[in-house]
Amino acid sequence: MPLSDRLVPEILLENWREIKEPSVIHEADQCLMANQAFLELFRVSRPDALKEMYMAQFVSPWPSYHLRLGVRQALGRSLDGKEFDVEVTSLPFYSSTDGMLYQSVIRDISRMKLWEDKMLQSERLTAMGKLAGEIAHEINNPLGGILLYANLVKEDLTSEHPASVNLEKIVKLATKCRIIAKGLLNFGRSSSRSYAPVDLNHVITDMFSLIEDHKLFSGVKTRFYLEPDLPHLMADRGQLEQVIVNLLINAAEAVDGKGRIEVVTRSKGLRSCVELLVDDSGGGIDQELRLKIFEPFFSTKQHRGGTGLGLSITHGIVQRHGGKIVVEESPLGGARFRISLPLENTYSTGS
Repeated sequence: MPLSDRLVPEILLENWREIKEPSVIHEADQCLMANQAFLELFRVSRPDALKEMYMAQFVSPWPSYHLRLGVRQALGRSLDGKEFDVEVTSLPFYSSTDGMLYQSVIRDISRMKLWEDKMLQSERLTAMGKLAGEIAHEINNPLGGILLYANLVKEDLTSEHPASVNLEKIVKLATKCRIIAKGLLNFGRSSSRSYAPVDLNHVITDMFSLIEDHKLFSGVKTRFYLEPDLPHLMADRGQLEQVIVNLLINAAEAVDGKGRIEVVTRSKGLRSCVELLVDDSGGGIDQELRLKIFEPFFSTKQHRGGTGLGLSITHGIVQRHGGKIVVEESPLGGARFRISLPLENTYSTGS
């Protein structure tokens, strides 16, 4: 017999109808009656079908024998298969004709949980920023010593000496380490905008020259299609260097030392922005993972020592420059990282 046909005290039903949040009256697990907000939340199209349904269909876990009264968090599941976080408040009431019944108010808290996750993420980023600052200070002094002695040795050698080329790379790599340390120092906190005209093509070729001897690139065919006379960006060169290194290393790891990488630069939209494309022939990135790939600490290569910070830092740098970064399917079969950087207030080459 439907609850509306039972002799439930009218004052109770009147108060129940006033509840704006999703609410249901049930007898143990069996649903008896629900308000419109409950029907909409759980996508129940026919109210009369509710009396044939059970609470376990909507809330998981739902106890089979002893209902847990009070407030608790659980997983809500609508009839169309959507899942979301809910807060369930269950209270008993006694009907003189039907005995003990229960009323549960169910609140969708998925947005609140998302906000809490973002707050936790923010705290983790702050902690990471402090740790990065300590690391940067610890490694800057020995890096300074390496640069000092490398330059002293360099002064004693002629430019034709066989060791001069390797020595020059030591100086460049040590300098790059200082740039990375500075990037970590700025990670998790606002960055100072020390922008100047930057030739993106030069940044790409310079950074690749530093890492091309790495074993990751030993069996990789890397091709560059850089637009001649590309407009100069007003940017922080050190941060763009970090973006290029992160994307190139990410692509090399994706092809696992035996594939292809293509790097493209071009001006877009009547030279209103510069676009950078980095393609690889690796295994690609699933659509589901593309939504998470730029999140801090998210990594698909934990078994290879991935920290989940490289793409997150890259994303932050691109955003600070007013640009956008997306990941797509590449014509090479793997992943394509597409970066667009605006050219407002930029220095043109005059071409």
